[in-house]
Amino acid sequence: MTPLNRTAGRRERNRELMRRRVYDAAINLFAEKGYTATSFDDIAALADVARATVFNHFKRKDEFLRAWGDERRRRLDTILIQESTRTRDVAGQLLRCMRVLGEITERDRPLMRELLTAWVRTGAPVLEEPYSAYIFAEIITEGKARGEVRPEVHPLTAGYMIRDIYLGTLYRWVGTKDEPPFSLPDALSDAVRLAFGGILTESPLPQESLDSSLDMLFGKT
Repeated sequence: MTPLNRTAGRRERNRELMRRRVYDAAINLFAEKGYTATSFDDIAALADVARATVFNHFKRKDEFLRAWGDERRRRLDTILIQESTRTRDVAGQLLRCMRVLGEITERDRPLMRELLTAWVRTGAPVLEEPYSAYIFAEIITEGKARGEVRPEVHPLTAGYMIRDIYLGTLYRWVGTKDEPPFSLPDALSDAVRLAFGGILTESPLPQESLDSSLDMLFGKT
């Protein structure tokens, strides 16, 4: 490595360290004071840097939320992939994924509640790529190849459904300032079990009508 490359590499590492320092200060303040009440001056003071330094890394406050969302997604996706390999059957994989997601999220409810509420206001859950749905869909696809999943099931449709179960349950769990209204891991596991078993004893539509409805819903016509 040339001296020039070493200098550039050191400069990049220092920049990443400074960005992380500013980010950590912001996240700590959001947990302590709340997202809305935290200012750029507060973040600069806690990080012990100039206000301009904060702006060099995060030009708007919602960029902290985007960084938090990206970091959380990467962490959860890694966990989902790891957990999905611990057992081969579809039900075991998905139930394990849901329980671990719930247990991790329960560890810091105040911060989760503050940041998730602000994150939703930015529209990120609607605009972001549904990565977890793809992981769930892959589990369904592999189970389908092993004959564990009915042939007519659309893996991506099932993946979206399980992701929706996770997000909807999570939103209800953080929706109150009081103590958690229910156990998140238990609620997620119960919801997924219900999805496996279904609600009705028989489908209200013939299979061809159900397939047609799904195709229209997901733009496959």
